[in-house]
Amino acid sequence: MFKKIIAAFLAAVLVLSLAACGKKEKEPTEPIEAPTKKVAVLVAPEAQYPEDYKAATELAAAYPETVTVGEYADSRILKAGNPEIMQLSEELAKDSSIGAIIYARATQYTSLAITAAKKINPDLVTACIEPEDSVDTLSQLSDVVFCADWNKAAQDIISTAKEAGAEYFVMFSFNRHITDNPFHAAERSYIEKACKDSGINFVYDNAVDPTFSGGIEKSQLYIKESVARLINNGNISGSNVVLFSTDSAVQSTLVSVADEKGFIYVCPSFPTAYNGVNEVCKADYPEKIADVATFIKSLKAAVPTDGTGRLYAYSYPLASTLLSGAVYTVFDILNGKTTADNLAERAAMRATDAAGDEGFTIAAYQDYGNVFAAYRPGFEKLR
Repeated sequence: MFKKIIAAFLAAVLVLSLAACGKKEKEPTEPIEAPTKKVAVLVAPEAQYPEDYKAATELAAAYPETVTVGEYADSRILKAGNPEIMQLSEELAKDSSIGAIIYARATQYTSLAITAAKKINPDLVTACIEPEDSVDTLSQLSDVVFCADWNKAAQDIISTAKEAGAEYFVMFSFNRHITDNPFHAAERSYIEKACKDSGINFVYDNAVDPTFSGGIEKSQLYIKESVARLINNGNISGSNVVLFSTDSAVQSTLVSVADEKGFIYVCPSFPTAYNGVNEVCKADYPEKIADVATFIKSLKAAVPTDGTGRLYAYSYPLASTLLSGAVYTVFDILNGKTTADNLAERAAMRATDAAGDEGFTIAAYQDYGNVFAAYRPGFEKLR
């Protein structure tokens, strides 16, 4: 069984986005053919990951007979019983019209959801994007996995931080990410190395997992208390301090603290303009979610002029691109065009076509045969 749903989905969204951006839409290397089977894209709520959610709904509008969207509850909030992502996966697996499921953000419980779905329908194609669950497990369960190239992203983030005058880079994460997932462990290593190469002091803080007792509120409070503690203990000093976390639940807190203390905020847990600063400033979305250029103009206008923080936004629709690429890849798998033998070549082709940008790169991730890391550099200063 081939695992490419996610790549195909991402590619489709990106193509739509680039057209909206005023960029010249690249003609696909091969025509995109919708399969007879349907492709379900599962997304977290819009409030959690706006770019993913909007990209998925745009793909569904572009392929109304093929792409469907299912929304599950915020993965950062624990609830009794099986997580909704598992319930939705099992329901879809029972539907004979569904040929594939794409997890637009492979949050926790995704591996359990795929396992449960494949017990019902072993022929189901699955694809994952930006794994929060263990990449080791997801690479074995899924036909294809797309993620950010955190080696290149780290260099881009630290380069931007250096230009902003950074002397310290504080990275918050927790054991579920760093210890349990090699993907996030590598992310930390890349960032720490980039800091060292740039002469920036790297400070790591093992923070509170928002899925533990106390939830999101406790994890946000921890950030505020930890920054004060780092200052009092002399771990950081002055205002040339970057705040970063792998936790999507604390981005608004990081932005607020950075603004209050005159610190630097470059990037949320995944490179996107729609999280981070936008969670605090609430800019209007563009007609097409991939039109990041228009969105950043709106975001700049929404950022208060009286703050002291140095705030940035990522200037490329990476999540949309990956989702479109995943959708198109899954289409090809279901149509028999993409197999395990040509996955590397064709998944990269579909994602690159969706990107339509010469700065976009994609390559196999480490030693995984079906995991692909992609990135396109670019941050823009908001204030």
